[in-house]
Amino acid sequence: MNEAEFKCHKSIDLVIVLDSSGSITRKQFKIEKKFATDLVKRFEISNKKTNVALAAFSQYTQITRTFQNNVSLKSVLKAIDELHYEGAASRLDLAFDVVKFTLLDTRKGARDHTKGRFFFRPPTKWTPSR
Repeated sequence: MNEAEFKCHKSIDLVIVLDSSGSITRKQFKIEKKFATDLVKRFEISNKKTNVALAAFSQYTQITRTFQNNVSLKSVLKAIDELHYEGAASRLDLAFDVVKFTLLDTRKGARDHTKGRFFFRPPTKWTPSR
């Protein structure tokens, strides 16, 4: 199978929230970012297809991309790269609030005809591609 057969062409608002808390190491956070990078490459990023919002949670939730940002694979990959490891307390509850009340808010760019998707951590047995 070629790479095109593994690409999603659906209209999706994809929310990716990574763990940047002290529950994981800096190395594990880099693996999460690699997972997110590999994941978004499997979607057709465009205004009419998949759009991506990105955040990372620890004591605070950092947002590096909303649905109002430029819609391109290049801008999504840049936003993933800009996520940083905080290594503090884990406030997943606040991250859920940010997703619900900010990222998935139609007044802030989320489309009302799509379904949000959530990805938090890569599986523990996941091996990044080279």
